[in-house]
Amino acid sequence: MSLAALDDITDAVRATKRFLTPVDRVRWFRLAVVLFFLGGASLSFPGVPTTGFGGGTDAPDPAPGAPAGPDITPQVTPELVALILGVVVVGLAAFLLYSVVGATMEFAFVTALRDEEVRLRRSVRRYWRRGLRLFAFRFVVWVVTVAAIAAVVLGTGAALGGWPPTAWSDGTILAVVLVAIPVFVLTALVVGTLLGFTTMFVVPVMLVEDRGVLSAWRRFWGTLTAEPLEFLAYLVLSFLLGIGVSIAVGFLIVLLAIALAVPFLIVGAPLGFALAMAGGGTAVGALILVLALLYGLLAFVGSLLIQVPFGTFLRYYGLFVLGDADPEFDVIPDARAAVRTDGGDDGDDRDGDGAAGAAAGEDPGGSTPGENLRPDDRDTDADVGWNVDREDRGRDDDDADRR
Repeated sequence: MSLAALDDITDAVRATKRFLTPVDRVRWFRLAVVLFFLGGASLSFPGVPTTGFGGGTDAPDPAPGAPAGPDITPQVTPELVALILGVVVVGLAAFLLYSVVGATMEFAFVTALRDEEVRLRRSVRRYWRRGLRLFAFRFVVWVVTVAAIAAVVLGTGAALGGWPPTAWSDGTILAVVLVAIPVFVLTALVVGTLLGFTTMFVVPVMLVEDRGVLSAWRRFWGTLTAEPLEFLAYLVLSFLLGIGVSIAVGFLIVLLAIALAVPFLIVGAPLGFALAMAGGGTAVGALILVLALLYGLLAFVGSLLIQVPFGTFLRYYGLFVLGDADPEFDVIPDARAAVRTDGGDDGDDRDGDGAAGAAAGEDPGGSTPGENLRPDDRDTDADVGWNVDREDRGRDDDDADRR
């Protein structure tokens, strides 16, 4: 028996090509913003020192009899404590805001692939409540996970070595470590699968049927249990594809970093040398700082753009698998119809032969014509019939939403 999860890889590639070509800079940059909030930017390269500036050696001890150096140990004052707490609060608030926006962007990403149009502000306004629900679900899952791991690890240590942990012997610590390793691995697999399925499959169900996270999970659970082999195959294949994508993205980011470094060195080295010869030490430092910031910004944006086709492909793959497992959850019927009739080669005619064939009664996507015509937001009349006349509806939208 052929598994749809195998064939959907090819369909996802074709749909990605259809969506992203011909290259539209606005669309690519908007998708890069989406991927940024989805955690798609990673600029930590191997070999970068993480111990701060300067060498990694300790300062030499003063010679016997030599006067001690000045005491530079900071004194703990109420002002210092307030400053540290303020920094922690601001950092935590920024992280929470980033996480909430990231959860909202999950819906924006699926909507963009559904409508084949990326509208960030409109999506944020429409889906921020669902983003809050998704963020709350993820937060609760992580809190429960951390609490469960801590309970198992500390409980094991207390049973073997008593309490408190400072009284544990070396043998007890070793036993706790041996118990903690498989617990961490098993928990990572379970929680990773839970959150991954939530992102790939439950979020589309929330959009299609206007449900909350738990309600969408209950709705999706019937499909999951009805087609276990499909989703098991998806789990294995997506893991392998993720490894391949990570390798490809990492390789391209390294090439990008090298390519960007060449013009910076060609321009910056002679200019810095000329400023140094003129005695402008401060100017040299300012030049290095400006060039470093500009280089980092370009590398950051470039890495996001590199990940646009890969992230789009992986999300399309999950949506194809979900729609094949249960046509009621098919979020991308137009793309499915297009790539399964003409291969999706005609990227300009997005409502052409594939969608026309489906509207005429053909069934290239394996679904009954018209069964997927539902709004993603039942309280929004403008979205009724989102699967048809997308171009006419798009022309009626406010131009500000396209900027």
